[in-house]
This record gives sequence, C-alpha cells and structure tokens, in this order.
Amino acid sequence: MRNTMNGQPVSTSETIVPDDVRAIMMTRAVQVRARKGQVVVGVGLSASDVYLILEGKVSVSLVSATGRETILRTIGPGQIFGELAAIDGAARSADVIASEDVRLAVIPGAAFLELLQAEPALALWLARHLTTQVRYLTDRVYELSNLAVGSRLLCELLRLAIEHGVTGDSATIRAPTQAEMAARIGTNRETVTREMTLLAGEGVIVRKGRQVEIPSLDRLGKLVRRTSPTG
Repeated sequence: MRNTMNGQPVSTSETIVPDDVRAIMMTRAVQVRARKGQVVVGVGLSASDVYLILEGKVSVSLVSATGRETILRTIGPGQIFGELAAIDGAARSADVIASEDVRLAVIPGAAFLELLQAEPALALWLARHLTTQVRYLTDRVYELSNLAVGSRLLCELLRLAIEHGVTGDSATIRAPTQAEMAARIGTNRETVTREMTLLAGEGVIVRKGRQVEIPSLDRLGKLVRRTSPTG
C-alpha cells in the first residue's frame, strides 16, 4: 500500500495474518462459506465472532438513513475482521458483505480473547494490525473531509493499484462498478463517470472493459500530491 497523501510506499504487511499467528487462530476456528452479496456481519448486532478470510473478498460499509452507502474498505485473503467486537464487547459498527464467494475461518469472540491472553505472538501482531487500521482510516477521513472528488478518486485508484499488484511502474486493476467506486469515495455514479473520462482523456488511465490500466504509478502519485491541499 501507499500513503495516498504523499505517494510514498507504506507497508501493509501487518494486515495479513502471518503463518504462525494463523496457525494459532485456526486451532479454535471452524470454516464456513458465504455467497456473493450475503451479509456476513450486520451493523448493530451483538455477535463477537472474529473472521479470517481464506478465499474471496468482503466489503465493509455503512448505509445512511437516506440509503446512501459508503464503502470503508475491502478485505481479502489472509486478513481478518470482527476483532473490535471481540475485544470491547460492543455491537458491530459496520456491515460486512461478501463481494464475491468467500470461505472464512470463524473464531468465537470468547475463544479469540483466550488466545489473545495466552499467545504473545497473536497479541503483538494484533496491536500492529490495529495501528495500521488507524492510520488507514485517518487517511480516509482526511480525504473525505478535505479533498475534492477528483482527488479522492486518484487516491482510491492508487490504493486499488497497490492491492492488485504492481509491475514496475504500472498496474492493472479490475475496477469496481461506477456505483461501487462512488460509494468508496463519497460521491455519485455520474461524477465518477465524468472524472474517469477526464483521466482517460489525459492518459492517466487506460480503460479496457472492466479493467483499468495505470501506465505510471509515479505520475498518479504526483497527481495525488499536487491536488492535495498540503501538496
């Protein structure tokens, strides 16, 4: 991942559960599957299970009283969700929906806490993981509060590029739908369409069906810095 505020690389290795920690978690886990579109965790529920994604991806989102969805982040294989409710016992703070068919390892909240107290490797990794999440969400709050839509779109494209994998200075992503992208950056589908068309016209992106090629991540990072109020 890159820090979208300055375009410089920032490690996200803390978000992927390492093999030794995964082995600890799997001692108390059962495996389940969920189909694309299925709600895995619902906001406001009191359940405290912790989930490790073995296959597939999920999206974490909130829906306003007017029905407007905001996608907070996407979580993929090797990552966890649900740990906050296990730690503090509070209700679920967001919806988690399967973006595609997923296979999950589910650890009951009480069992997760027992492991956390008994296994220093798990406790240390979780502290690093939560620190990474705070930094990520701080970036998101900054973007939504201070950046124009075009700049927020650039930041999201940079995030997606790093998630999908970089080859040299370029990357190819399977872009979300316009509606999904709008939910990610807090705008509407029509605005996303307009901004994507502008970026394509400037050669910042190349659209190929559902795929989007980013010829130069260096150029994209410079655009992020240039359009940021602190850039």
